[in-house]
Amino acid sequence: MSTIVTDAVTALSGNLALLPEGSGVVTIDGLTYPAADGSASQLMKTNGSGVLSFVDAPSAGFTQGTEQATASGTSVTFGSIPSGVSMIVMNLFGVSQASNSQTIRIQLGDGGGIETSGYLSTSAKIADQAIESATLRHTAGFGLGTVNWDSANILHGSIFFTLQDAAAYTWMYHAMVNESDDDGIYFGSGSKALSAELTQIKFGTAGNATLDAGAINIMYQ
Repeated sequence: MSTIVTDAVTALSGNLALLPEGSGVVTIDGLTYPAADGSASQLMKTNGSGVLSFVDAPSAGFTQGTEQATASGTSVTFGSIPSGVSMIVMNLFGVSQASNSQTIRIQLGDGGGIETSGYLSTSAKIADQAIESATLRHTAGFGLGTVNWDSANILHGSIFFTLQDAAAYTWMYHAMVNESDDDGIYFGSGSKALSAELTQIKFGTAGNATLDAGAINIMYQ
């Protein structure tokens, strides 16, 4: 390798081209540049050790999922959630079920499947300006409300999941939805450490009740 020591380099044609030979790279002031161009709209990123590379630009805002009807079946699952997601919002629109006294259960999953234990969750329902029945604890999933999700109750609202610890795959849960047919408000909160990175979310009930109206969608970033 040759070394040139100079105070200035001037290009005769107006452009200055640095062309390393073979598999060589260009290093300027301790920064090593990629040997090939990236894709359109990509940005340049450093690894903190002087090596630059091209990466995709971060997405702007939330990505909308595909809405799923809740007019049949016992649950809906949103899969293929991409890596790197740190916040998910689940939106319920007119969701109801065919049976009385079914507790809502929401479960998270990774590449190994839906996880059915290890949840730290509490839920309650307020109706007629008072707590309706006892507050419930849940370990098989995140709970929402109490056992009094009756067949006449139609739910609307948003449920939030936020990543608390990326290394431990720990997610926090907070929910509040209302009954459009009555004066009930459902609450829930908790946490869950997964075995690996989150890839899916399942909405259903503890007793596998049949869903009979409405729709659910998610958005994430």
